[in-house]
Amino acid sequence: MKRPLFPLFLCVALLAAPGCMDRTQLVDQDNDTEIVAGLDYKDFETAAAETVNAILASRQVRNATAGNKTYVVAIGKVSDETPLAIDTDLVTARVGEALLTDDRFALSSVFADRESNRDATVQDARLVRGNDEFDQASVQKKGQLKAPDFSLTGKIIARDVKRDNGGHQYEYYFQLRMNDLATGTVLTMKETKVIKRTGDKRHTW
Repeated sequence: MKRPLFPLFLCVALLAAPGCMDRTQLVDQDNDTEIVAGLDYKDFETAAAETVNAILASRQVRNATAGNKTYVVAIGKVSDETPLAIDTDLVTARVGEALLTDDRFALSSVFADRESNRDATVQDARLVRGNDEFDQASVQKKGQLKAPDFSLTGKIIARDVKRDNGGHQYEYYFQLRMNDLATGTVLTMKETKVIKRTGDKRHTW
């Protein structure tokens, strides 16, 4: 016996009707007030902004950059010590972008925490020295690469603290520091805390 087709047609019609399914929306980042239990772009922006403000306000950094030169910063290792598999570029790229607006700083494309943040073209452009297929006057000369003066390193930590009501308190710590590579000392360190509380049915990890 054939089954009636009407229920199938009804399901298709309901799915196709406007408003029956969640629609993709473009987030207005300037007015976005939604809070999530995990980390979102607003949290990374906050951590980066606080780190940059600490660097620019640091007396030690001002003293270390008092010379008449551009100081090279290498984005070193920022370890993800959370269960969230965070791409740490989400914070370091923002810090680097902000530092480049200050005339004192340049970012190294040779020294970086990972291969994807190094520009292989820097070395490739030097492999053609002596190759008569290339105008040697246009080939990069020796002794021009800049070693870094400073590095940015740190780590990101996450804790899940059980609340008395059975809910969760998620604590995120961004610990970033600017290091003086000449002296091996820390010029400035900034810890940004992001604390979020949820009910007992919401889990981040």
